[in-house]
Order: sequence, then structure tokens, then C-alpha cells
Amino acid sequence: MSRLSLSRRNILKAVAGSGVSCGFGTMVNLGDLPPAEAATLAVPNFKGGEFLDKFKGNVLCLPGKFSGNVNVMDMAKCETLAWFPFGLLNIDMPIPHHLASMPSEDATKGFDFYVTMQPPESPYVNEMSPEWRNRGTFGMWKMRFDGSGPQNRISMVNDIADTTGLALGVHTSIGVGPNANKYVSFADGQKDIIMICTVDDNPKFVAAMKFDYDPVNKQLIISRLFPGPSGKFDLLNRKGCKTTHEAMLGEELMPADPTAVFVDAFTWHPELPLGTVLLRRLGATPIIDTKTWTPLTVMGMGTGAPDHYKLVRQQGYTWVYAIPTVPTPLHEAGFVTNGQHYVSCNNVLENSNTVIESGDSDPLKWRKKTIIQGYGKTHLPLHMGNLPNSKYVYFTVWARPPLRGYIAKVSTDTWQILQKIDIGPDPHTCEPTIDGKYMTAVYSGNQGGQSGIVVIDVESDEIVMRYPDPGGHHDHSLVPKDWEGMKASRSTNV
Repeated sequence: MSRLSLSRRNILKAVAGSGVSCGFGTMVNLGDLPPAEAATLAVPNFKGGEFLDKFKGNVLCLPGKFSGNVNVMDMAKCETLAWFPFGLLNIDMPIPHHLASMPSEDATKGFDFYVTMQPPESPYVNEMSPEWRNRGTFGMWKMRFDGSGPQNRISMVNDIADTTGLALGVHTSIGVGPNANKYVSFADGQKDIIMICTVDDNPKFVAAMKFDYDPVNKQLIISRLFPGPSGKFDLLNRKGCKTTHEAMLGEELMPADPTAVFVDAFTWHPELPLGTVLLRRLGATPIIDTKTWTPLTVMGMGTGAPDHYKLVRQQGYTWVYAIPTVPTPLHEAGFVTNGQHYVSCNNVLENSNTVIESGDSDPLKWRKKTIIQGYGKTHLPLHMGNLPNSKYVYFTVWARPPLRGYIAKVSTDTWQILQKIDIGPDPHTCEPTIDGKYMTAVYSGNQGGQSGIVVIDVESDEIVMRYPDPGGHHDHSLVPKDWEGMKASRSTNV
């Protein structure tokens, strides 16, 4: 009763302050109340909160992979602005996997973002414990954070899998440059499919592609996919899966389904109407024309792989490329902010990065420039992070426990590793602050131990701030202010 009474008193006090009187039975218009806003926090040793002023306007969006929720955090206030438990969508053991955020002039007041989800049946999770099997789902959602009213909240705008009939569960990326404010992409490595749709609240299907490997003829087959007569696909939940789980690092060498290529993501060129598809098993990257949604070439990333694989034949909406050898799988890749270079994360057989010159409007003229070395045999480069000025790129360097990974800072002038920064166990994605002076990164403690968010000074390489967060984040995004800022976000790289 005391809680209820306190709530009533607070409501009455707010209403009285606005000059309105009412009894207990009167409905209160929450829109008349002031916006929900925390006081500026006086964090100990931070000079009355002044230390955090440098992060004003920087808002993080964080999916808690095995905690089943997503939250929005204001870096300047050390405050979670809102959080959303995906159990509200009636999902048994939700796994918010990856996300991407739309730009916002003031992210504390509101912004839209996309989240993907996959089932938790993975060898990474408790060694395939029976408690995890046959739970969760595949899916993609457009979500909205609203901080403009008296109660901050995150709500679902659209269940994109239900809208399109196609459910995918790995990376999502939002179009930039010529594709800005038009498209969003989704990918999945169990179904080996990518899909593009519009960024409307009621999204329209644009294109989809399926990728298969012919192990006998050693060929990659790329096929366009189209919805059925109903206007929808019939590929919800696990329908269309080649494998029971997302491939572990190393499983590229021995896939359960010999046709699997383990599609990882679709990333967008920041300046040209082009996109790339990341094929983990083949260590290859098809380049897609985003005006016609057709492949223009397939590039090999590993040492000794050709810059461009040979097109064997094309008939209708099917393209076949010869892939006779695979020097190494890859996992994650992307464009540098200015679009002049594309960098792949080669791992399992080669722990390195291949740097491709990608500034020409004709991708058949793209060529390998150099290879970034220095990770050793036990540490694998994974996620990539950009800066607005393209001066450095950052890579998450992952290692199996009990080894610790780190964040590698690489010069885009010399393509040498300048610094290795230990942020905590099991590091994952990197995202720059809006001004590009700091790099944020998350670590998840192998989905059960220490986890948090760090802020790294780009020039000094010092960790200047550490935020506690129990989410066990496998990904995160920092909300850009505008579409130009999106070029440094997780739309051009993953």
C-alpha cells in the first residue's frame, strides 16, 4: 500500500503543480507531465560530473545477447535511458544478436534501430546443454526508443520477419551514401540468405539472395529469391536452415552441410551504390550493385586467392563462380569510412586482415593492397570499427578462454598495428563517439563473467571510462547524429 500511496501522491503533486486538481478516480494525462530526465550525476572523482560532459550527445544501443533484452545508455549521464525485454514478444529464451541504429539529431529524445535474433542452440552456449535446445527463434525487428515524454520507453515498430515471411538472425546494416535513408539489410549463415527491405515503418521487400556451394565442382552459386504469390516468403523460424546452429570459429573447415557458405553480413559502400556479402567458409566477398541487385564480381580475401574469381555462367537470376581453393575463411569485414579501402578479417587458417583498394566505381578494378599481420596463432581478428576521419581502424581480436582478446588499433597510412589494448575478457564490437575522439568497445566475459563498456582515447590509447553493464553484449551501436556520421557506424563494417 505504501508504494501505491507514494505513486498516487507523486501523480497528484505533478498534476497540482500544473494547476489541475483531481480526485483519486481522475485519469491523469501523462503527456502533461515533464519529460523523464535524470539529474546530472555527480560521479565521485569526476569533478562534479564535468568529466562526463565530453560524452554529451553520445548514446549507446546495447543488445544483451543471453540476457534477452536491449537497452539504451546515455554516456554523459551514466544512465540507462530505457530497456526492453524481448520476453514481452512471447519468445522463449530470446537472443538479441546484432543491431544497427538510425541517425538522430538528439538520440536522448528518440531514434529507431533494428535488432536481429537467432535461436540459442549453439556449441558456444554451455556445450550444447539440453536446456538450450529447441528454444528461441529467428527474427528481425524495427524498434523505437522514445525519450520525449514523461516515461522513456522502447517499443516494437514492426516484426519484419512476420511482414516479409523471411526470418534471418545475424548481422543487420543500414544503407549509407547513395543508399542512405532507403534500405536496411539482414543476413543469416544458417540459411545462407541476405534480404534488403526499405526503412519504412511498414517495410517493403526490395531484394533477397541465396548463396550455395557446390563441393563437387567447387563453385559458388548465387541466386535471387522472390516472395510467393501471397507476397511473402515461407521461411519463418528454422525453415530453410542448412545447419542447426551458427557455425563456430573453425567449423568453416568441416560444415555439417557441404553446400553451406555461412553468410555473415551485407555491408554498404559509403560513397558508391555498392554492397558486399561476407561468405565465411569461402573467405570470399561478392560485390553487389545496389541499383540492380546483381553480383558484379566475387573477390578472394586470403593469401594466394585471386582478386576476382571467374564467372563460369549466368542464366536468368543465377550466377555461378569458380572457387577452386580457399586459403582461409573470414569472419567480419567492412569499408573504411572514406570508402577507399575494404578490409577483411581472415581467421582460422590465417589470422590477418586483407586490405583491398575499393575507391573505383568499377569493382572489377579493385585489387589487394596489403596484408595486416601480427596477431599470432591464437588470436583472431573479428569485428571492425571506424573513425569519422578514417585515420585509424580498430579490430576486435578474439581468443578462446582462458586466453584474453584485445582491441587492435591499426594505421590506415602504414597498415601496421600501432597498439593492442586489453579491455576485458571476451571483447566484441567497436564504435566511435560522434566527434571521433573516443572509441567505445564492449566485452561480455564469455557470456557469464565480467562484462562492461570501455571508452578509449583515440590518440593516447588510454581507457578513460569504464561503464558497468551486465548485458553480456556481443554487439553495440553508438547512435550517429546524421547520415554522414552513419558512414563510420556499423553500416559500412561489422
